[in-house]
Amino acid sequence: MRSSLVDSSVIIEALKGNPVAKRVLQSIGNDSKFTNPIIFSEVLFVFLKLVTGKSYLTLRGNPEEVEKHRDKLEKVYLYLRDNFSELPLTEEIEEKAFEFVLNYGLLPNDALILATAKFYDLTLVTLDSDFVDAAKSEGVKIVLGDSFGETERVVQKG
Repeated sequence: MRSSLVDSSVIIEALKGNPVAKRVLQSIGNDSKFTNPIIFSEVLFVFLKLVTGKSYLTLRGNPEEVEKHRDKLEKVYLYLRDNFSELPLTEEIEEKAFEFVLNYGLLPNDALILATAKFYDLTLVTLDSDFVDAAKSEGVKIVLGDSFGETERVVQKG
C-alpha cells in the first residue's frame, strides 16, 4: 500500500464533481491519504468562494455571509477530517520549500506541498502539472490526474 499526499486540486475538483479527480481519488482508495495545513486551508478557501459566489474580499470580516453556508462548509470540513490525516509542517519542510521556490519557481504553497511529500516520503497526488519537473528532480513520485482524458499518469522517481 502506498501513502499519498493529496493536493488541494484533486480534493477541490472532486468536490465539484470533476470525473477525472474522482477517478484519481478512487485509484488511491486503499492508500493512506494525507494533507498538510496548506492543503486544508486551500480547500476551505476555494470552497468558501465557490459556495458563496462572493469574492474573498467580500467574505473577509463577513461572518453572516459565511454562516449562510455553514452546513456545506461543515460537510467539507468533516470530509477532510474523516478521509485524510493531516501532517504537520516542520522547519525542515519550510527550508526545503524555500529552496523549491528559488530552484524551480514554484509558488510558496506549492513548494510547501512538494516539500511535505518529500519530507514524509509520500506520493504526491495532484491535477497540477506545475509539480512534475520539480518532483522528478527531487525524486518525489507523482500521480497526476489529467484533465484531457488521461485518468492517471505516474511519474516515477528520477
